[in-house]
Amino acid sequence: MATMAQAKRDFSLGYLTTYQVKRWDLASGGCPGWFVWLGQGNAAGWLVDARSREPRQFRTLDAAVQALEQIGFKVDSLTAG
Repeated sequence: MATMAQAKRDFSLGYLTTYQVKRWDLASGGCPGWFVWLGQGNAAGWLVDARSREPRQFRTLDAAVQALEQIGFKVDSLTAG
């Protein structure tokens, strides 16, 4: 798990090379949201909120992509898989 600041640092050091954007409802009864999975191997984990340390939920796919771009990833396309 990494906060935005930790993810930016790890990306600049070359530790984060992959990401996934996943959609589902982590809180029962709430509306589904988008979540960002970062890293590779043992360094993998969710992008988390700095205060709560819970996986950070984005209301829109666009917001999740913007977070990835703030970290340093270049997001040119999204594919199903």
